[in-house]
Amino acid sequence: MKNRSDIEVMASILRSATSSWEYKTSIMNTAVISHSQLIRYLAVGIEKGLIEYSETTGLYRTTESGVFYLRKYEQMVSMLPSVPETLDFENEPSSSKSRDHLYSNVS
Repeated sequence: MKNRSDIEVMASILRSATSSWEYKTSIMNTAVISHSQLIRYLAVGIEKGLIEYSETTGLYRTTESGVFYLRKYEQMVSMLPSVPETLDFENEPSSSKSRDHLYSNVS
C-alpha cells in the first residue's frame, strides 16, 4: 500500500463518520489508520470544524463543513489522471535513439 497524503487520510476519516455517529475504533478500522494517527487527525478535524465530538456519548461525526471537504476532495481526485504505482521499464526500448525525441527541444 502506498503512503497517503494528509488530505487523503483526512478524507478517509471524514468518509467513515459521514452517515452516523462513530466510535474511534470504528473510524480507525474503516479509515485504516493507527490510533496515534487517529488522535492527531481528529484533533485537527475538530479544530477546523470538519468533525464534531459528542462529550455525552464519546462519538464522532462529520460536520457539514467536513462533507463539503469530502465533495471537493472527490472533485479534485476525479480531475487527476491515474498514475500507475510502478512503471514498466522492461518493455521500454533500450536504444538511446528511441529517447532522442525527449531531448529534441532542449537547448
